[in-house]
Amino acid sequence: MQLDLFEDNRSGILLNMADEFTRARDFAQAISVYEQLLADYPGDRHSAALLKLVSEWQAALSEMNLSDPEIFRSIWLRFETLSHPPLRTIVLGILIEEIRVLPNPERIYIPPRIHLGHLLMEAGRYAEAADCFFAALSDKDIPRGRFLAWRGDALTLAKKDADALKSYLEAFLADPLSVDIQSVKNLKITSLLTILSFEALDDIDEDHEQAWLPVWGWLQGIFALPLQAVTGADPFEAKSFEALLAEENCSVPRIWFDMLTHAERVRVLHRDDRELAAVRRLMKKTNGFMFDCYLEKIGGRR
Repeated sequence: MQLDLFEDNRSGILLNMADEFTRARDFAQAISVYEQLLADYPGDRHSAALLKLVSEWQAALSEMNLSDPEIFRSIWLRFETLSHPPLRTIVLGILIEEIRVLPNPERIYIPPRIHLGHLLMEAGRYAEAADCFFAALSDKDIPRGRFLAWRGDALTLAKKDADALKSYLEAFLADPLSVDIQSVKNLKITSLLTILSFEALDDIDEDHEQAWLPVWGWLQGIFALPLQAVTGADPFEAKSFEALLAEENCSVPRIWFDMLTHAERVRVLHRDDRELAAVRRLMKKTNGFMFDCYLEKIGGRR
């Protein structure tokens, strides 16, 4: 009876053995088990597919040189489609190890998403991923908005929501158009954009919505303004903002955020009615919709 049960479960037992060898990174033994399965069950398509898959990855990993961008890209694309859980886990660990021995691994980036930080996130090493994305910013060619938002994603997954929101705010202030908004993992941020798109349908172009998220985020109670007192003379005043807005290719959303910060600093800390009135006139002139929302916010109606 026991022998019959073993024979009935033989294929499952052997598949489990192959998985264990794969988890131990003993691909040769895993391949040997799949070959035994095919010898015993010649029509087993599942085992044939796994034999092919593990054999291909054994060859790819043995010849892998991640310092070559094209090889790195090829391996990454193959990894993205890898769905066999034990093999995917092991390949993930090997890729992390291999990248980390390269010089300045945090600065290795192949657009749009190939970066060590994403591998660390998939491995559940969220704090390491956040540090990795931040370290990449030492490279001036790295798109700051994109990497700061990815750092926000890692911090979100690490359940460090306050730090995550600070990183997202930095991202949208630094380089909003580079942020991969479709991949953002924080529901507060994705909801912000959805609400802004709905409420400002006729007031803000869709192409500029991401740039307005810092302002909108404060209006919705998500982001904080840097209202700490300025040491010495405040470098900003209404006249300086007028000059900035007159510059060619200026970022109106970014300047508006700075005007908002200045207005609140003046209102809360300095209580300078003349300066407050001047900067508010400029805020209204440059975006009436946001200004109306601002008045609702400070009036307790939003």
